[in-house]
Order: sequence, then C-alpha cells, then structure tokens
Amino acid sequence: MLIIVGIFIIVGILETMTPHLTRKTNVFGVSIPEPYVKHPQLQLWKKRYSQIIGGIAGLFLLGQIGFSLSPMQEEKTSLISFILLYVMLLLSSGLYMSYHVKTKNLKGQEQWETNIKTVHVTDLTIRQKDETLSPLFFSLPIIMTLALIVFTYMNYDTIPAIFATHWNGAGEADGWTEKTRLSVISMPLILLAIQISFFIMGQGMKSAKIQLSAQAREASVHRELTQRKYGSWYLAAINFSMTILFIALHYTTVILHDQTAPYFFPLFLVFNIVTLGGLLVLIWKLSKSNERFDEVHTNETAAADDQYWKWGIFYCNKNDPSLLVPKKFGIGWTVNFANKWSYIIIGITLLPILLVIFI
Repeated sequence: MLIIVGIFIIVGILETMTPHLTRKTNVFGVSIPEPYVKHPQLQLWKKRYSQIIGGIAGLFLLGQIGFSLSPMQEEKTSLISFILLYVMLLLSSGLYMSYHVKTKNLKGQEQWETNIKTVHVTDLTIRQKDETLSPLFFSLPIIMTLALIVFTYMNYDTIPAIFATHWNGAGEADGWTEKTRLSVISMPLILLAIQISFFIMGQGMKSAKIQLSAQAREASVHRELTQRKYGSWYLAAINFSMTILFIALHYTTVILHDQTAPYFFPLFLVFNIVTLGGLLVLIWKLSKSNERFDEVHTNETAAADDQYWKWGIFYCNKNDPSLLVPKKFGIGWTVNFANKWSYIIIGITLLPILLVIFI
C-alpha cells in the first residue's frame, strides 16, 4: 500500500502546483497575450484551483491512509484505492475544464487580441546551450533489461513451475503465477515498456519546439533550458532507480527462488525518495525559472497556437515536425497527434504491457 500512498502524494502535489508551474502565457490551456498575464481574474482562478485541488488531494490521501490501516482485505483496499485515485483525477479534470472554458470566454469577451501585436520570437543559439542528457543515459537501462530477459531464458529450466508475483505489506508472497515463456519475463517486459517511454521523452525534450516570450525573452530562454535540463535529469533518476528495483525483485524471486523478496522494501523506499524528492526539486527549479513579467513595456506578444490544441490538452499540427511539444497545462511534454510517428511509438510502448495482460 506504500506504492498507492506514494502515488497519491505525487499526484496531489503535481495537480495542486500545476497552474503555477505552467508558462505564465498559458492559463488553463489557453494562450494569454503577454500584457494580460497578470490579469487579476486569472490570478484568482489559479489560486482557487490550487486551493480546491489541494483540499481534495488532502482528503483523499487521509482516506487512503485510513483504508490502508483498516482490517479490510488487501485486495478490496487496493481496489478502493485505485477508485479513489481515479475519482480524484476526474474531479481535477472537471475543474480544469471549467476554468478552461471560463478563461477562454474571458479572453474573448475582453477582446485581448484586438489591439495586441503578434510577433514571432526565435533564438538560433538556444539549441547550443541545451543541457538535456544524452540518449546514452536512457539507453543503459534498456540494455540492462534486455540482458535480464536473456539471462532469465538462460535459466528457464531452473525456474519453479509456480513462482511468486505479488506480496503483502509484510513482504510475504500472496500471489503466484504458473511458469510460461511469457510469464517469466512479464516484469521485465513492463519495465522495458516504461524505459522505452522514458527514452522517447528524453529524445523528445531535445527536439521539442522552443517557445519564447516577446516581453521576457531572456527569462523564457532560461525557463526552456531549465525545463529540459532538470526534466531529463529527473526522468533519468526515476528510470535508473526503477530499473534497479525491478531487476532486484525479478532476480531475487524468479532466479534465486527467494519468495520473501527481502530487498524490496528498502529499494522501494529509495525509489520513493528519489521520485518525491526529485519532483520537489524539479518544481522548485521550474518555479524559480518561470517568466515573471514584472514590467510590460509594449503591446507585443509571441504568436499563439490555440488553433492546434483541443481543450488545451491534445496537440495536432501537421505543419509542425516535432514529435513532442511542451504541455499547455502542467509540466512535461505531450505528443503531436498529427505526426504519424506518435501512434507508432505509443503502440511500441504499450505492446509489452498488452502482451502481459491479454496473452
């Protein structure tokens, strides 16, 4: 249940802080002309969103902890926990859509774009300053997992006919799986799918389009570089810690036949520290690097791309060669659904998980 509690904490922090981590010119998925980024109504809505989501996340976390400490069967507790998490995300999405519509209507009613001059801002030197980690950092975990799969098949005959695949809070095995060619590598396959997605995201950070401000160009350059640099470091830290955790668990239980998984809890604790601690550092770095727009000298604003976004969530622009683009609401990147490679990569990423579930 520690996993679920950790997920609640991470999701709660992210959802609460999202309006304040997103670029100042993007509010609830709507492009805001730079002279209006400090509009008092926008500031109020962002504050209210964080207060409401923070309160909901806190209540749901307390509920989750309560269920974890109750004498209820672990299977029922897990089901209720995922339902709570799903409901929390639904409430967050519903509140986001509400403020998305309000922001869009406010922009239209006050005609912010009528007297604003749109300019295109570029900096040809910014790519040379990019400190995103090289593909090697995201390739090594994939190589480690492929080697684990090969090693598992080399020892296939020594693997028990039935082996443990689930453990309770005390580290005791309470779920078992029959040995097959697929079941013995189910955990490495899931790990491989996650690693592939991290590799794609790491590469996407390097090639993602760069969005600069007209009023705060230098600050926006700093933000873009910071998001790429520390975003890639955070992904790499999660990738390596998760790889070590999964490999140790798989090797101990499947290869060494030690069904108590003695190393799981300390490794999982380290993984949670890396995930949550890294998230806090990333949030701190992004909040410090965000454009402030303390002074707006002209009525210029950088070109907006709202026409390519559906609800501020889904990006579809066939004229943009980028595979990944920065999210319009939140931190991180999303795919360009007009790029055919996005569907191929999503399919490749999900294939191992689908094989494990349906075969």
